[in-house]
Formats: sequence, structure tokens, C-alpha cells
Amino acid sequence: MASVALTHLTALLQAKKLDGTLTRPLSHAVPATSTGVEAFDQALIGGWPRGQLSEIVGPQSSGRTSLMMATLAAATSRGGVVALVDVADRLDPASAAEAGVDLDRLLWVRGPSLTWGAPQSTVGDLAVRRGLRAFDLIARAGGFAVIVLDLADVPDRSVRSLPASTWLRLAHVHEGRDTVGLLVGLSPIGRSAGGVSVSLRSCEQWTGTSAQSRRFAGMSVRPDEIRSANAHRHTAHRAREKAGQACFFAS
Repeated sequence: MASVALTHLTALLQAKKLDGTLTRPLSHAVPATSTGVEAFDQALIGGWPRGQLSEIVGPQSSGRTSLMMATLAAATSRGGVVALVDVADRLDPASAAEAGVDLDRLLWVRGPSLTWGAPQSTVGDLAVRRGLRAFDLIARAGGFAVIVLDLADVPDRSVRSLPASTWLRLAHVHEGRDTVGLLVGLSPIGRSAGGVSVSLRSCEQWTGTSAQSRRFAGMSVRPDEIRSANAHRHTAHRAREKAGQACFFAS
């Protein structure tokens, strides 16, 4: 129950027509889009928040692509149209289809197929800028359930050289839209204030009890950390625990 002083202050603000300055609790949950993995949906309270820029980060073979594909597959299975800006041209359409992505509902924007190195750094940096431009234009066009900017195979140097305002601008473009903006990379990139950062790690899974019968069974993917500006520290901790209880395999 509100105190007498607080009730009196509220009445005064309403009398002066300044009650719009009052802070009120949210009356409904933030709309979310499924990640395609039940454990992550539970941890993120429904999935990726719409109208926000979120990110999946981690080293190679950490499950970044698997979680990205699961998200795209979940969205297309519900009739949504998705977009993937593939900066380094790493998508294998056959693998995407096998993961459940409806390719007829996927807009695939391909970057140049190259291996980043000193001689190709200029070309690589240009590919990153063009990828950002495509991501921005697709978001502004609207009508997409999920838009992914895949920077997973782009060197950190090329990503870190971009000004911080880049991510602020992209976050602003997504505000108020019924779309999930998703960045995929090696390390944290630049989520929006209401977005989510999921850092992944993986560990090898083996079958067999002897050296002769020992066989590689795949990679067990678990969240190393889940961060959200809208969640309290203890809530984020419970989210990590919940997601860690049921990992998925990327074989």
C-alpha cells in the first residue's frame, strides 16, 4: 500500500497534469520470439525480445551457428520471414534446411567469400560495412520476424574498429518494431539496452567406456553467461542455471 506522503504527492502531480512523470510498473511482458531451444526460451522468459538488438557470442564450435539456426527455424516454422546478412559467406543452405529453416522464407544476403588476412583486410572491412548497411536497410523495410548479422568469422579487429555509434544507431532502428535483431560474433558486440547477450561455450561428448569403443558424439552447448539490462543480477544468475540444466548438441 502506498504511503500517505506518496499518495499526496501523486495527487498533486495529477492536479498539475504532471502525472506523466510517474514511474509505473509494466502491465505486460515484453513480446519475445522463440530461440528454438526450450531451455533458452525459459531462461530468457520467452525468447529474444522483439524491437531490440541482441547477440550470440562465443569462440568457434561453441554453438553460435546452431542457436542461430534454431532461431531461424523456429521463426520460419511459424510462418515468419527471416533475413541473414552473411558477411563472410559461410552459410551452407543444405545444413540450414536440415536444421529446419524454411529456405523459401529466408532472405540470404551474401558477402564475399574470403579468408581475412593482411592482404585482404581492406576488402574484409568493406564487406563488414556493406553487411551493416544491408542489415540496416532490411530492418527499416520491416516485415521480418528475425534479422541476423553474422560476424562470427570476421576478425575482432574489423569489428572493434567500428565506432560505438554504429550499434546505437542499429538499436535505434529496431526500437518499436516487431522484429528481433540478432548479432552473432566472437565476443560481445553491441546489444541495445533492452536486448540480451548470450555467451556460449561447448564441451566434447564421447560414447564408449574403453579406448577401443570411444567415439565422438558431438558438442554439448551451454550458456557461459546471459546478460540483460532489464534483469536483476540474481535473475540473470537463475537464467544461466536454468539454461544450463538442458543444453543442446551440435554434432
